[in-house]
Amino acid sequence: MRGLQVEFSLRGTTIRAVDGVSFDLKQGRTVGIVGESGSGKSVTALSLMGLLPKNASRVTGSVIFEQTDLLSLGRRKIEDIRGRRIGMVFQDPMSSLNPIMRVGTQLQEVLRRHFGMGGSEARIEAVELLESARIPNASARIDDYPHQFSGGMRQRVMIAMAVACKPRLLIADEPTTALDVTVQAEILDILRDLKKHHQMAMILITHDMGVIAEMANEVIVMYAGQVVERAPATEFFRRPEHPYSEALFGAMPQLEGGAGRHGRFQVIPGQPPDLLTVPAGCRFAARCPYADLPDTCGSQVPELRLVRPRHWVRSEHPASERPALQPATAGAIRSASPAAPGAVVLEVRDLKKHYRHGGRLLADEHVVRAIDGISFEVRERETLGLVGESGSGKSTTALCLLQLVPPTSGSVRFKGKELVGLPEGQLRGLRSSMQIVFQDPYASLDPRMSVGDIVAEPMFIHRLGSRAQRQVRVRELLDIVGLGTAYASRFPHELSGGQRQRVGIARALALRPQLIICDEPVSALDVSIQAQVLNLLKDLQDEFGLTYVFISHDLAVVRSVSDRLAVMQRGKIIESGPADTVYRQPTTDYARRLLAAVPDPRPQGSARERSAL
Repeated sequence: MRGLQVEFSLRGTTIRAVDGVSFDLKQGRTVGIVGESGSGKSVTALSLMGLLPKNASRVTGSVIFEQTDLLSLGRRKIEDIRGRRIGMVFQDPMSSLNPIMRVGTQLQEVLRRHFGMGGSEARIEAVELLESARIPNASARIDDYPHQFSGGMRQRVMIAMAVACKPRLLIADEPTTALDVTVQAEILDILRDLKKHHQMAMILITHDMGVIAEMANEVIVMYAGQVVERAPATEFFRRPEHPYSEALFGAMPQLEGGAGRHGRFQVIPGQPPDLLTVPAGCRFAARCPYADLPDTCGSQVPELRLVRPRHWVRSEHPASERPALQPATAGAIRSASPAAPGAVVLEVRDLKKHYRHGGRLLADEHVVRAIDGISFEVRERETLGLVGESGSGKSTTALCLLQLVPPTSGSVRFKGKELVGLPEGQLRGLRSSMQIVFQDPYASLDPRMSVGDIVAEPMFIHRLGSRAQRQVRVRELLDIVGLGTAYASRFPHELSGGQRQRVGIARALALRPQLIICDEPVSALDVSIQAQVLNLLKDLQDEFGLTYVFISHDLAVVRSVSDRLAVMQRGKIIESGPADTVYRQPTTDYARRLLAAVPDPRPQGSARERSAL
């Protein structure tokens, strides 16, 4: 890739989303691309595939793949390469799968298009692909629809589709974002095996530094459309040079020695620049603790220059050229005194949710016990963390708690009031006090509504405030979640995955609820915005006495926010207790296996992986 530039037309203006990206990728190697949401990572990948949206007004530079410039190809020729020679795992599996087609049909479509396979042959191969993606009972699940799979299972289907033709290059855009740590480890093993046996090259886009450390040979850091650092992975993890890269490491939650439930994460101050008004100088200058504004950093665009062998950085203040003394703003994590939990807010007793499917006769029916008799309680100002593998029942639990899905049996009491069986009219009155951040940010946002209207909608439904007051609250919420008021007029399709997730969080906060069910609320967020949101959730809890049920596959994140932890497996809670106790002294093999599968974002992890390759 040489000098890739991508511009979009947006309501009469031009945005340069990618500005001069260049790198080489050899057979059997992996380049990892990291950076905040909106930095241009996914746009770079979509440019390779010829999948940019229609408002991409100008694409320049060159992308040479097997001696062919992909940017010069017409639609038919790029379609012959796409899927066959270059595969892609998309960021959002639910919006990438056709909801009205069985997953087997979608897999077979790829095989028929590129290999001309017949129906039975394609079906056999599709089952094998699902099995390679670790989908249990693949021969039966092949006839299911996307909505019948959990978020993690849908991601595995996407990976199976991407590797169906054994491509020479695989572009993986957040391939493990929706996956729990054990499934994530399995998927990374699959990708490693494909690389080894087929000498496949890979572009890996992720905000998870642990995944990058496990998989990448080279790391590219992007910020506001530009490459700001590029280095061999071992070198990068040992000594990042750009102030932005250092800040990303500082914002990462740690499984060991992290901020803790009542600590705070280091955050990167401010927000990324709006690409409608790009700064004249360094694009990171306004957030950089070393910038000499308004002199050099504010007026001159730094060049990407070599500071050590194969280590490039775009900064006037790389780490190797700075004094040893660090700024007072870096690395500050303070702790707060924990507030004592109050009265019980949420009480769950023997909750069950069973699904029946299968044959027409009662004897042929198969019962899926998504939730199978769980009990717990959560008190005011307390956070209960729910962890477990994909399909363990975490998201179903969230939906049943709010009665968005009626449970089969059991009791859910909110502040002493039974919710199971409550008429819809009475439930609506309680909904302003109970909100949810959904796992899938794209599917939960109305594509016809602007961001401002989406955030204001709960206030409109519950008749809170005047129109002017709601607009003020919307601006306040967009600032809180790190978007800014400029995003109020945009629509969901104009946002990255992480930006859409932030809109969902802002909407959940709009009514100032007492209970928030957080179903993977930061899974699509880069580490800098994740740190801001986690600090925000802690602040809101301390200020307003909020109660959280926090569901996540990221064990470091769950530990950082939880007072107590419940581990779910196959619809049951198999272990629970104070968060630190469960993490330090797990009593079940399953919990120990979850902890052991967490990727290690340290240089020795990446060195181990590269030596194996």
